[in-house]
Order: sequence, then structure tokens, then C-alpha cells
Amino acid sequence: MKNNLLEYIILYVIVACVVLIIATLARLFATAMGFDSFTAFMVFIVVIAIQVVIYLSIHVFLQGLMLPWIGKGLSKIPYFKDKMKVSPTPTPIRTDETTIEPPSLEDIRKEQQQNKIREQEEKLNIALDYTKKTFALYVSDEEIETLCGNLKIYVDKLGTDNLQSIKTKDLSIIDIRHFGWNIWNFFKPRNQMDIAHFLKIVFSDIFKDVEVESIKSHLKDDELKGIIKIRENLFSL
Repeated sequence: MKNNLLEYIILYVIVACVVLIIATLARLFATAMGFDSFTAFMVFIVVIAIQVVIYLSIHVFLQGLMLPWIGKGLSKIPYFKDKMKVSPTPTPIRTDETTIEPPSLEDIRKEQQQNKIREQEEKLNIALDYTKKTFALYVSDEEIETLCGNLKIYVDKLGTDNLQSIKTKDLSIIDIRHFGWNIWNFFKPRNQMDIAHFLKIVFSDIFKDVEVESIKSHLKDDELKGIIKIRENLFSL
């Protein structure tokens, strides 16, 4: 690219020098013929203009008419024929544009189901964390794990057959009711009888003399009393 540019510059410089020399000679000739300076200068300008027109005409003629004819003639000579061979330009491979189709109803259902499962798992983790922090001082490590397993059964609505009871210390019936209400409220809408049955079985030592209906009816009683307080939202832990 640089070599071609340099060649063009050299060519134009040579042409310009020739044009100026011829125009200068014409001006000198006009002065020698007795013309005034202005007329001699005009002769200088006109001669330059004529030369430029002649150069451009020759250039266009050679490029448009003579060069193809000359090239055609040279192509018949074996030496130039080999030099002028040009490898065929590879045809670019066209790749079909990928058509992006809108998601089907089935895909949308699957995505919504996955989002629902993910949200449920996040809520379960929050509830488990709340449970561990709430009972850490009042239940052994082993029974906290049991309580968390019971909570998973409640959240997954697997019934009460696999629930295991645990024992607590220093917690009152009010505390356990408040815990039950907090869990129910976090996972609602759920029937409060479900959480009442859950408390009756898991904390059987505390609710041994209390009916399930009574547990359900008094879940939120005495909100400000007890160690475990009523919490409207476990997300704020």
C-alpha cells in the first residue's frame, strides 16, 4: 500500500514538473514575442490547463480502452499469461441465520415451576435458619436437626406420619404457639389445623393435655409474652 502511494506521488511530481516546464517555456516565448506580463501570465495558465486536460484525457483513454486491449494482447504471451493468472476468489460461506422462536407454553410452564421451586427452597432455608436460632439455647443439637427435619415435612405437605417429637427446656406453651404461628404465617396460605397438628406431635410433652383445636385457636395469644415473640415476617431476620 505504501509502495503504491509512493509510486503515484513520484508520477504526479514528474507530470507536474513537465507541465510547469512547458508552461514556463510558453510564457517565455510569449514575452519574447512582445506580449505584456499579464498576457504572458495568462498564456502560462492556459497552457497548464490545456496540459491537465490532455493528461486526464490520455489517462482515461489508456485506462478505459487501451489497458484492456493491451492486457488482452499480453495474455496471449505464455510468460505474461502465467503472471496474470489470478486465483479464484473463494465464495464466502453463507450461514443461515438462526431463527429465535418465542418460548412455547410448555417452556413457560417449566420456567414458572422452576421459579416456584426456587422460591420455596429460599423460604425453607430462611425458616430453618430462624428455627435454629430460636431453639439453639433450649434444644440439643440432635433434636434441633430433628426439628428441622420435621419442618421440611410440614413445608412439603408430607403429612404427620413421619414427624418425630422432641423435648425442650425453659420454653412455655406460649413460646411454642408463637413459633407455630410464625411458621404458619410465613408459609401461608395454609390451614392452621396443619400447624396445630404439627405442634401437637412434635412438642408432645408440652401439648400432651391440650387439644388440637385449642392449639389452633390460641396460636397468637399473648403476643408480647414469652421468649419467642410473634413475628409478622421472617425475611427481616
